[in-house]
Amino acid sequence: MTASFIGAISANVAPSVERAALNKKGWKWIAREIERLDPNKDYDRIWELSTCYYLNDIIINIIYTTGIQCFTQPPEGSILLTLNHKGKSVERKQDRAIDTLQHFWKWFEFGPRHPDVADSIEYVNRTHAAMSAKLPGAFPSRDFIYTSCWTGCNYHRLRQEIGLKGYTENQKIAVHRYWTEMMKNFRGQEGYITDYPKSFDEMLKFMADYEAHPWPKVETGKELANALTEQFCERWFPWGFRWIGRQTILALQNKEIRDLMQMGDPNPIMMLLVRKGMATYVYFRENIWRDPKFSTPERARMKKIRPAFHGEPPKAKRTPDSTSACPFHSVLRS
Repeated sequence: MTASFIGAISANVAPSVERAALNKKGWKWIAREIERLDPNKDYDRIWELSTCYYLNDIIINIIYTTGIQCFTQPPEGSILLTLNHKGKSVERKQDRAIDTLQHFWKWFEFGPRHPDVADSIEYVNRTHAAMSAKLPGAFPSRDFIYTSCWTGCNYHRLRQEIGLKGYTENQKIAVHRYWTEMMKNFRGQEGYITDYPKSFDEMLKFMADYEAHPWPKVETGKELANALTEQFCERWFPWGFRWIGRQTILALQNKEIRDLMQMGDPNPIMMLLVRKGMATYVYFRENIWRDPKFSTPERARMKKIRPAFHGEPPKAKRTPDSTSACPFHSVLRS
């Protein structure tokens, strides 16, 4: 990357590129950097290294698809997102994915201490408040905690399921610190989230307990899960090959969720191929191929036409009313 090209990048991108250019010597530098950093202080950088440098747009779309299917285990979630077949997740599937993934990439790259992340989360808070007015009780703190635990820990759990090593101790500490800090910005129906798991292991336990709850099967769950799977297939596979996309999601989704959402099971051969294929890709990405010098969001900003997933997410400035009830308001940035 030449100096002239870096200089052409917009001013709001430059600090990130400058920061990302540090400590990038050698063929494999990411794992070394993760272990060098202090997870109690540099948790946001460790999370960025663990996600933005290793994950690409198709993997983050898989996380979105399987994640929303998990987040809507309580029937209120799928009822709200389908809204009699007119919800954005059903009628405008690609727009819904873009909306969410723009926020995700912003959060993953910059972390809870960045003011743009706080403003992005505030927009989400207000969106949730408006949606909650349509279905009171749809956003309990319990669901926020599960969602963040799943987003933080499920990739670790999936890695172990497909035969890879899970997160290192440094990553585990950083994941817990990162999501503890992130959740201080979120508001559920009971207010700001305060009773968060005390460790990475407690996050895993919270996930297991939540998923063991006997949630009832509802038709809106089936409808939503199918729409989410269709979004992934339509975005990444041409007509005639979308069955591969469907098999990919089925193979990477937990059986308990597949049963609850009435998704069906993957073909056994495809399940083996998908899981072995993903394990091979992740292993080569992390152990064989050269580590990238720039993250996925940075590379997206360098393109002449920025991919939709990497557009700027909508933001909202917090007001005194929106922060007055927060016991952590001193750590929130205006």
